[in-house]
Amino acid sequence: MVFSCGLIITAAGCKKSMDELNVNPNSPTAVSPDYLFTFSVVKGQGSYITNANLHYWLLMNWDMYFANLGGVDAGKEYDSNDGKDAYWNEVYAQALINAREVQRLTASDPYLINKNAIARIWEAYLFSRLTDLYGDIPYSQSLQGATSLNFSPAYDRQEAIYKSLLAALKNASNDLDASKAVFPGTSDPIYNGSLTKWKQFANSLRLRLALRMSAADPASAQAEIASLQGQSFISTNSESAIFPYNGDVRNPLFDLVNSGQSGGRTYPSKFLIDHLKATNDPRIKVFAQYTLESTIIGIPDYDGVPNLVPAGSSIWSNYNSDASDVSKMGTWFLKQDAPGMIMSYAEVCFLKSEAALKGWYSGDAQQFYVDGVTANMQSYTGGGITTSQINTYIAALPPVSLENIITQKWISFTYQNGFEAYNEYRRTGFPVLKDYSGNAINANAYPNRLTYPATELSLNSANYYDAISHQGADNASTKVWWDQ
Repeated sequence: MVFSCGLIITAAGCKKSMDELNVNPNSPTAVSPDYLFTFSVVKGQGSYITNANLHYWLLMNWDMYFANLGGVDAGKEYDSNDGKDAYWNEVYAQALINAREVQRLTASDPYLINKNAIARIWEAYLFSRLTDLYGDIPYSQSLQGATSLNFSPAYDRQEAIYKSLLAALKNASNDLDASKAVFPGTSDPIYNGSLTKWKQFANSLRLRLALRMSAADPASAQAEIASLQGQSFISTNSESAIFPYNGDVRNPLFDLVNSGQSGGRTYPSKFLIDHLKATNDPRIKVFAQYTLESTIIGIPDYDGVPNLVPAGSSIWSNYNSDASDVSKMGTWFLKQDAPGMIMSYAEVCFLKSEAALKGWYSGDAQQFYVDGVTANMQSYTGGGITTSQINTYIAALPPVSLENIITQKWISFTYQNGFEAYNEYRRTGFPVLKDYSGNAINANAYPNRLTYPATELSLNSANYYDAISHQGADNASTKVWWDQ
């Protein structure tokens, strides 16, 4: 009797309608927005190849975090590579399209408003990264291939993009509702579904964008910053927007250096090391290792590789072929789970300091500046920087100024955020980058933007030509809108 009852239950459980039988279990018709958001965040970090080519070998060499041991080809010190094209394609075709799909899937359900709003905040961050690199980009008509079959989107002017992004961030932040659903657990790798932290990130990003446009449109920038007065921002290191690299998705620097593919292009630069040594900066032991030669001699010291030196220069005769007389990158950054910095608390402090220095934000510019330096030093958990060393360094800090704020921001971005360092150097000209001879670099040679992928000319030519007719020639010397 028991056995026959079991057969009845099993038979009933296996009964399917014809519609169900026609569904292919290997081709799902619906995808959870949770999975799509995770995918978008992961892809938004860029692939290993893109990070190597664009982030490390281009931007971080341009910004003098790294230098190429053995030099560069004369006249090609700032040449680009395919990494810029790959980055464009990855962000549009993987990160952005999935963030937009999350919004489509959640748009009609009020209970999912938080997932929709967080996806909009993330989308705004991704678009800001693209427009800062290239200038005018497809924006308002982009990501519509699947819904409206528009495969040739127009390019929006960067000024319009910026104002749209600021509005989008404000609206998305206001839509966050603690009574509604959030992304569960690891579906949100950055903040694990914390609405408070997503709101702080949105406000902090608004502050970054407002100051970025402060020279091009000071009135709008000042008004945006005034509207942020009293709002919550990233306020501790634990609230920084960080991508948690791990054993499954490893920090690209770990893979690059340990694979042996760095090709001499990831040695700390002489400009960086000399600055840290000249100012007795305790972060030097986090950023660099003692040279092998100095430890053998018994007088441990740090030394960097000079930037912008031609490969055939006699200068290289002063350096050992086995690199024993130059420092390697600090081991803190060479862990597979070294954090991926999206936006740090230190950066927010420096943004507030600059805004206060302009008189656009209430508060003590000097204190914000000090807070930023302190926050950055404290962020290197396990790096060996003591409270006493921090206090000694702070006591010797030069007074707050735009140059000193941006220089400290540049230090805080070391090995983690070459994108923002590139943006801030173009915007402010700080720090004053110098070549091996101690002369300021040739600003006319420094790239003002990345050129568009070749596929844009072949697949979206009408809109491509419209963009360059407004923005300027599609070359590295053309400035983006905010770079006035």
